[in-house]
Amino acid sequence: MLRLRIPAATALALTVLSSCVTAPVPSTPLPSFSVAPGDVGEISADRVREHLQALEEIAAANGGNRAAGSSGYAASVDYVVGQLREMGYTVSTPVVDITAFRELPGSRLAIEGGATLESGRDFRAMLYSAAGDLTAPLATVGFPDSPGGEGNQGCDADDFAGFPAGAIAITPPGPCFRRQTVQNAVAAGAVALLAVYADREPGTALRPTLISPEGMDIPALTVVTEAGDALLAAVAEGKQVSLRVNVELTPAVAHNVIAEPEDAEPGGRVAMVGAHLDSVLDGPGVNDDGSGVAAVLEIARTFAEVPGGRLRVGLWAGEEYGIYGSRDYVESLADGELQTPIAYLNLDMLGSLNGVPFVYDDSQAADGSDQVRDYLLAALTALGVTAEPMDLGGASDHAAFQFAGIPTGGIFSGAAEKKTADQASAHGGTADEPMDACYHLPCDTTDNVDADLVAVYAAAIAQTARALAEGELLP
Repeated sequence: MLRLRIPAATALALTVLSSCVTAPVPSTPLPSFSVAPGDVGEISADRVREHLQALEEIAAANGGNRAAGSSGYAASVDYVVGQLREMGYTVSTPVVDITAFRELPGSRLAIEGGATLESGRDFRAMLYSAAGDLTAPLATVGFPDSPGGEGNQGCDADDFAGFPAGAIAITPPGPCFRRQTVQNAVAAGAVALLAVYADREPGTALRPTLISPEGMDIPALTVVTEAGDALLAAVAEGKQVSLRVNVELTPAVAHNVIAEPEDAEPGGRVAMVGAHLDSVLDGPGVNDDGSGVAAVLEIARTFAEVPGGRLRVGLWAGEEYGIYGSRDYVESLADGELQTPIAYLNLDMLGSLNGVPFVYDDSQAADGSDQVRDYLLAALTALGVTAEPMDLGGASDHAAFQFAGIPTGGIFSGAAEKKTADQASAHGGTADEPMDACYHLPCDTTDNVDADLVAVYAAAIAQTARALAEGELLP
């Protein structure tokens, strides 16, 4: 998943997107029904585990990840195409052009007269960071004692008031796209940007995306808490920092995977379910988003086995780079070769071990999305799960659909945001701990995914997709 919330001093800070807040529970009565196995086919947790294991093995055989444009991603495409064709689906793999990114060996941060920080352990270059080799003073932005005050933590141009051109900006991760903060830093004359993340241990530095390399003209790094404290101390002491960032950006090709039943005829209603097939560069992506891929494959199988209702499947390239695949697909709908789906249901991060059952309730969602939300809430209730609506701020592949006016919905079980005491009381688990402690890290493996939970969420999505396809839900 593209987004992340991390508690900060005064706000929940996102890696790339605007703040994600729990929406109020809808006041209208939810639809009432029971979900029986025959309604959606037999969703199998064992088959979910098999898919998760297969994706983990693919990553292990390909340098530890399945990032778009990599050999691991190509092998993931081969795997899901084979699965869908065995089920009787017609599958296409349209090309998605992306810019692939690599942080090369040799990146370093050194504080004058002090510590030398290590790439991977203490910091990481953001996706689409520029390269650089420089020495400069540090200046804080977005902290209470910064020249421009705390402001919006670097997300507004005014936060850089009084910033000394030629310095390295050090900021908290504010409630906006990291891209916006970097753009503000460039406009203020910063020569690099360091974002210090709270509660990140050594070795768990995140790598948010800047979405596109265009305009990203300075090195941009995320820094773990301990290293960030040393850098903030260097600001107070007036020490300079030497920074070297080695990155490589290359044109690359990835593929979406689009599938429909072999006997699908033009016209009629089409419900669509999807998940992103790529992982981040820094881990195998078994929960994020192998869990969504496994659920989509199980939903596709139930539609193939239980007649009635037309389903289209989308497995997307480049979500972690900036929702490239789903954007390409939605743009392709404009040429009229594919019928526009009645709604799109997204599955991204379904098996977080300390998670919360969230149902999408985006404030910018297209008309009809509230009905999809209510149906999903009721489907989960019938399966014994009390879910919470949440505004994800368009932080996954559903964003491309919602901005095209297509109703959307989905289920999410949490990323690195910490579970509140109220959520622990309502849903179990441990308060003040991350919902997914392995988000965007090498430990995002089968050992850290709840496959049984993925199967339950897949059943609710399958029930909702069938209601959409058969005209029970939405006109």
